[in-house]
Amino acid sequence: MKVLMIHGIGQERSTQEELLEMWIESLHTVAPGLLKGAETQMAYYGTTLADWTTGNAAVAMGAGQTDVNIDDKDEMTFLTTALEEAASEQNLTMADIVAAGQLEHDAVPMDSTLGRFLVGLVRALEKISPLKGSVLLRVLKQAHTYLSSPGAGNAVDNIIRPYLQRSPQVLITHSLGTVIAFRLLREMQERGTEIDIPLLITMGSPLGLEVFKQKLGPPRMKPDCVKRWMNFYDPSDFVTLGKALQKEFAAGIEDDDTVNNFTNNTHGIAGYLPHYGVVNALKSVL
Repeated sequence: MKVLMIHGIGQERSTQEELLEMWIESLHTVAPGLLKGAETQMAYYGTTLADWTTGNAAVAMGAGQTDVNIDDKDEMTFLTTALEEAASEQNLTMADIVAAGQLEHDAVPMDSTLGRFLVGLVRALEKISPLKGSVLLRVLKQAHTYLSSPGAGNAVDNIIRPYLQRSPQVLITHSLGTVIAFRLLREMQERGTEIDIPLLITMGSPLGLEVFKQKLGPPRMKPDCVKRWMNFYDPSDFVTLGKALQKEFAAGIEDDDTVNNFTNNTHGIAGYLPHYGVVNALKSVL
């Protein structure tokens, strides 16, 4: 059986080979030899998307920085809308957000009201759970670039599309990789491309967030080529906001919220791959 892995954001400092080895090792720590007989590949787009993701203003966020283009209204709206959804899930008030933004009043120019609001959102989320607000913002930044810049989207899609045309194969995807996989599988179905995906695994997926649903647009469905779609998430993973895709995105998806992701931000791939549900799903098709 062929197995294709599609990584998430922030992997530009790793090589394709390093990521593939790390993912396989993460699985083999709990299921030795699981992928030994499989033809396994990593669809790598890390440096390509990173090169497209640039900004001209740094928004400070405690543990790290993410460059945000405060002059791009579409980007700012995308980021703030998603972070507002996260803040709402955490029962943060407008007073909480404004107060947090005032703590970092030098982060963005005084005349950028939306920029200052964005800082407040991130900082307020950081107060609840260190690292998670900045992780979500980094995912959102690269996701916006992929979904909104035709050049970036085409560049990434042109890398991933040839991998998806190998058939049959199992897909294992994480974070933004789940978005890329869905968009391309939907595109291939619309074009009549015949492929066979016995199993699609999504982990830490942001597909349930409103801004992603709006950007992707209709139709939202389990692609016909996918025999089984299993979605795994830690309810405390800020990138998923604890949203079940069966309810929030499309019918026919099997959700598993029993993951206890041990990474610092509860979103790391190393905390998803060893989960018994992921391993058992793979054993069922390999």
